[in-house]
Amino acid sequence: MAGKLITERTGVNGDVSFLVRIREAGVAVSKTFKTKKEAEKFIREVKTKIDRGESVDITKIKKMTLAQIFDEYLKHNTVAKGKKYDLEKLKLEIGKVPLSNFKAGTFALYLKTKLEQEIPDQAKKKKSHPLYDGHQVVDPDTGKLKKKTYSESTIRKYYYAIKTALFWHAKHHDYTFDRKPFDDNPPPKAWEPRDRILEAGELDRLLEATNKMYVKREEWKCLILWQYYSCMRAGETLLMKWDEIHLDEKNPHHSYIFVPKENTKIADKKNAEDRKVPLRPEFFHFIKDRLMKLKKDGQQLVFGDYWSSSSVLAARFKVICKNAKVEDFKIHDLRHCAVSWYFVNTNLTDIEISKISGHIELSTLKRYATLRHSDIGTKLWANAK
Repeated sequence: MAGKLITERTGVNGDVSFLVRIREAGVAVSKTFKTKKEAEKFIREVKTKIDRGESVDITKIKKMTLAQIFDEYLKHNTVAKGKKYDLEKLKLEIGKVPLSNFKAGTFALYLKTKLEQEIPDQAKKKKSHPLYDGHQVVDPDTGKLKKKTYSESTIRKYYYAIKTALFWHAKHHDYTFDRKPFDDNPPPKAWEPRDRILEAGELDRLLEATNKMYVKREEWKCLILWQYYSCMRAGETLLMKWDEIHLDEKNPHHSYIFVPKENTKIADKKNAEDRKVPLRPEFFHFIKDRLMKLKKDGQQLVFGDYWSSSSVLAARFKVICKNAKVEDFKIHDLRHCAVSWYFVNTNLTDIEISKISGHIELSTLKRYATLRHSDIGTKLWANAK
């Protein structure tokens, strides 16, 4: 076998591995081992197979298209509806690309193209949906409507759908997963930080707009107020149970809401934990005097029986915002309002506020810091004579 077969590699943590590359008689195969002994054994096995005329490389697999790989992944795995939809869409966009052509450069070009691509109209669309303006937004430079482009969070879903399917396929067929396209191209951001909070009068307009809903008018009012006070994510709210609300009428400051770690979207993060959310006075009285009136016999979930998912909730909230003439506002922005209140009206530290809001990364809370009154000048002059 010609050329250097074994290359010793040292990782960033000092870990040593041995990469085997074999190129002979039409065979092209590479594999990484933890020990040199394993690498040498692999070379001997490949040599034996070559002598016998057996197939030892992944030439056929490299010729497979991404669509074939995605189909195989979907066939052998239980996949959520949303992820299945993403893979079916990817089959149409990049399905004809052979695995051998899926390189770091081509992947970078795909990601760049998607981020600049305008969101197309539905094939059978007859008229624009009044809540979405035909996927148009106001151009800040011209003040005119322009077509929306795909968000980074959407492209991020495609990124991980591709990576998951390719990683599974390599493991399933016992060949080395090519990490380079993903190592060279970091995933797009999961979300763009928003600073939108309610302005004077907008909360009243939102509550008033619920009267135009056909059903669940009082439930909507309570849901909006809950989000405005609680600092909770919409998904956490929908999973909230009545027995997780602990009111102490004799000692209201001992009252709290228990939020189980498994109900949060950060449940799998290292520092995720259950949290007890104390109640500010307005929140306590809202729950005691108004929300509790919604409770029915045998009902476990506070809001989850009314809305099946946070996406359904967000879509219906758009209707309320439109009727209230509250623009560029999402249901998650009510959480921003709640967190902002603590920065403006209390002296709680960032860590104390994070225990209420459930933020693991304190850096996420830094954008609220400008809302807090600064006593730095007072501290600097505290010891002046």
